[in-house]
Amino acid sequence: MAEPRRQNKVLGGATALAPLHPFVDLHLHALPGVDNGPTSWSAAVELCVQAAHNGIGHAVLTPHFRGKPYAERIARLSSRLIRLRETLADRGLAMQVALAGECRFDAFLHQAIQTGDLPWLGRWQDEYVVLVEFSDARLPAKIVPAIEWMRARGIRPMLAHPERIREVQLRLQSLAPLVGAGLLLQVDADALAGGCGPFAQETSLRLLREGWVTVLASNAHDLVRQPPRIEPGRVVAAEIVGEAASWELAALRPARIAAMHFPALAAN
Repeated sequence: MAEPRRQNKVLGGATALAPLHPFVDLHLHALPGVDNGPTSWSAAVELCVQAAHNGIGHAVLTPHFRGKPYAERIARLSSRLIRLRETLADRGLAMQVALAGECRFDAFLHQAIQTGDLPWLGRWQDEYVVLVEFSDARLPAKIVPAIEWMRARGIRPMLAHPERIREVQLRLQSLAPLVGAGLLLQVDADALAGGCGPFAQETSLRLLREGWVTVLASNAHDLVRQPPRIEPGRVVAAEIVGEAASWELAALRPARIAAMHFPALAAN
């Protein structure tokens, strides 16, 4: 049985059904004009409005970091984050946002680790977490030593949407050495609910049954194709791992990770 809901006010006096534990989204593309998310400020605001309507109380924004040095991009995105926060506050939206990034596993990530210019997702236990993405085709070569190298420097990589990777879809156990080395897995909630196709759904279900999923996130980019919702995936997770564990994946554990950005979440 699903947990009870409480009513929550969003913009314009509209009433939304929010979860008893507000969701903390660790993968949201809401900064306008920086990657394949919203193309305008109005679209960015509407994406955040819908996220709040869907029970997301805090979100760590994750624009793509690919193929360029990180320091300049972090500075430019930080100014956009400030403007988005001000815009949301002016509109009366209570959802809080912070900045991290979705980092391609490439030479520029390696350089950023060495210089310390990383867009941190949060903290996991005593390590800083960085959200990374691999090719959708296969796992990188020599990835286990790379994970070990990162962890020796106090960095814990979290892999975005592993359910999309064709090598993982074909052979789930290819991820076992990476998980054993400490790789965290972030699964798209919509994939778990079937919104990303049958192959991604089946793979995410198998990852969940293996006990390898660390958190669920929206990976939202827009209101239609990749909307900002976590609850449908949480409901599916609850059928497999139980209600309590599903809230741990969708709300409580993400809150502990994101407390680096939102200190009020530290009590979760």
